[in-house]
Amino acid sequence: MGVAGITSRGVSLTPGEQLRAATVVWCAGMRASPLTEQLPVELDRLGRVPVDDFLRVIGVPAVFAAGDVAAARMDDDHVSVMSCQHGRPMGRYAGYNVISELFDQPMIALRIPWYVTVLDLGPAGAVYTEGWNRVMVSNGAEAKATKQAINTRRIYPPLTGNRADLLAAAAPELQARP
Repeated sequence: MGVAGITSRGVSLTPGEQLRAATVVWCAGMRASPLTEQLPVELDRLGRVPVDDFLRVIGVPAVFAAGDVAAARMDDDHVSVMSCQHGRPMGRYAGYNVISELFDQPMIALRIPWYVTVLDLGPAGAVYTEGWNRVMVSNGAEAKATKQAINTRRIYPPLTGNRADLLAAAAPELQARP
């Protein structure tokens, strides 16, 4: 049985069963862009290319990758997740390292020594955890405020229009935990 279609009345299944629903949430998983298949490297289970600490594609040194297409080591035991938490710094470091390589300057290794999860639970608030083991830090309204700060301020570039502010936001530096 599979999904044949989604309508305003619910979900149509094969071979014809109808599931009535006012709201349908489709969770199909994550997958890197199929452009990664053009590189002569072995992809991980999500279709990402392996990169070194400088965000160079391993085995293709003239190519850098960041964000959802790159599987980067965050520490000695963990690889990046497909999220803005890892993608944003990966982009800043990769950009910095591309320019450094072009001008024969030292590159900067990316390692993120901490990991957080802040999950919005709608009207119930949110849950904020730290570490790969997801140790609870806060929940409810307090965690919801943290998630709202991430979604409305932290992930956006400065809106001042000031060149110096924009360049500072692009610096290869890690933001502190939320």
